[in-house]
Amino acid sequence: MRVFVYIFSFFFCCWSLSAAAKDKDSTGVRPTKDLGLYIGGVYSLIQMDAQTYSIGDFTAKPELNNKPGILAGFCYNFYAGKKSIIRPAIEAMFLPATITYQTEINYKRDQRIFPLTVELPLSWIYSSYRTKAFPRAKGRPEFGLSLRPVITVKPLNDLQPVLRPYNLNTDVFIGYPFANDKSVTRVELFYSHGWFDLIGESNDYRTAYIGRLTRNTAGLRLIFH
Repeated sequence: MRVFVYIFSFFFCCWSLSAAAKDKDSTGVRPTKDLGLYIGGVYSLIQMDAQTYSIGDFTAKPELNNKPGILAGFCYNFYAGKKSIIRPAIEAMFLPATITYQTEINYKRDQRIFPLTVELPLSWIYSSYRTKAFPRAKGRPEFGLSLRPVITVKPLNDLQPVLRPYNLNTDVFIGYPFANDKSVTRVELFYSHGWFDLIGESNDYRTAYIGRLTRNTAGLRLIFH
């Protein structure tokens, strides 16, 4: 519940900043468009170290299935100097990656891992572009780094394997802004690297025979201002 309170508070603050900026439109600067909505596609690059397990006379090994997913979120641009943007965001990522366990011949079972996460990326972007400036500068490539806390929505995870609910990722990305008279769209290609081992502790074979699990992703997002 606290996570959703924080999300609501963030949206309210962004709306307040947007409204305040509109009231100050007196020096050739159009109403702010620094509040952004974004969507995108993502592919899981989860890495796993697993061992062979035995069930009676049958032996097998967990198999990781990386899959494509989608993401959506809100962000806001704060300017720090002429070529720096600080961009906090709130994001939901749907990523249906699974681990497959075979318990007998011709029978396999898929276990969901991290199907839905709430992520709070804080990004620094090298850019000379301002979404609210008029006339706007010419679009040029942008480069960015992010620190990304990740919170797993536990009720959607399968009970096994046992996974730790929190992760910390860092991102690198490159983007480009496109503009017309009414809107700005940023296209960004990113890679996100997870630093924590996310496998928990359990005597169940679906957890006990996984030595390490790290969650990395890569994808493309479109940000609409």
